[in-house]
Amino acid sequence: MVFRRNPTPPEIEWKPTPEEWRVYALCDGRRTEEEVVRESGLGEEAYAILAALLKRGLILPVEGPKELCQRLVELLKSRLGPKAEPFVKRLEECPSRESLEEEALRVALKVKLTLDKKAGEELEKAVRTLFR
Repeated sequence: MVFRRNPTPPEIEWKPTPEEWRVYALCDGRRTEEEVVRESGLGEEAYAILAALLKRGLILPVEGPKELCQRLVELLKSRLGPKAEPFVKRLEECPSRESLEEEALRVALKVKLTLDKKAGEELEKAVRTLFR
């Protein structure tokens, strides 16, 4: 699983230990749980810290490319029906979150300019929300 820092953490008083800060700083939305543990140098203790940070709402899980792709595909199909198929294939071929975000923005622009301005704008907004 991948975690990112919560951009709007709950209003809590948090005075992290150096170990907590190390783990928290590694939660960048790109590193897997295993990478955070390995790079922190804390071993099993890092798993406990991750669990505590998650419980306090300081970090959030990040959806993988397959889950994000499915959400984007559902939006496309609901707005464009059968016309969505060529775009669906382009999105499904993306192996990473980064490539999916780039391709989804290209698809949104293409939809906006050629098929349905409102649907393209909705897709663009969804992409920006999902990938922040």
